[in-house]
Amino acid sequence: MTLQERTKITKRMQWIIPAMILCIIGDYCMGLEPKNSTAASFMISTGWLTIADWRIALSNIGGLIGTALYMIAVLPFIQYLNWKLTQCSDKWSRRFLKLYIAGLYWGCMVFVYFHLACGTLIHNYNVIYEAVQSNTARAVAAWNRSYTVQAVPYWVSFAVLGITSTGGWIAIVLKGVLPLKKLWVLAAPLLVAGIGFLLELILPLPFNGFASGFESLGWIVMFLGGIRAVKEAERTDDR
Repeated sequence: MTLQERTKITKRMQWIIPAMILCIIGDYCMGLEPKNSTAASFMISTGWLTIADWRIALSNIGGLIGTALYMIAVLPFIQYLNWKLTQCSDKWSRRFLKLYIAGLYWGCMVFVYFHLACGTLIHNYNVIYEAVQSNTARAVAAWNRSYTVQAVPYWVSFAVLGITSTGGWIAIVLKGVLPLKKLWVLAAPLLVAGIGFLLELILPLPFNGFASGFESLGWIVMFLGGIRAVKEAERTDDR
């Protein structure tokens, strides 16, 4: 792979920043709730009733455009990783790299799906709650019926994305597939999300949902690590 090709790849990878900023905005549109919100059921929060329709619409639009921009950033990165795959002689390094590449491809579909699915579940509950005249028990029962048909694809999609992107990234950094310090494992999206939840527990915030956008933030940090790795490869080849 030539220096010109790698330079072009790093420039296009920077599109991850506006992509995930839109997703972060969407995350907070759905995730921010009053401090006194409580659980109405396993997944339903009473704070959902404070989320206006325009917030769901804005989240959906952000997820849609953000996913399109994500594809602009991720496809060149995959091109570099596929080239890197040809340089790997270690069997497990190749396997982990393939796992990570699969996760990047999976994100092309899952990002917009999650924003649409999460927004729809929140909106459905609010509409049902109004329709049953604020009867929480009836609203929860009706919502559970609408949620059941989405439960399997929803959680399978989330699990696959988490295992492939976060697990794959941690593995290829630890294996030294990318020329990055081991500390870069913390850039894995689910680990960044975990840091956000920890901060939410520690900080005396006047609202809930501070950690909502941290997973999307993790994708920015992880791609910055990817850009650093590609540039490091440039410097190594130019010596």
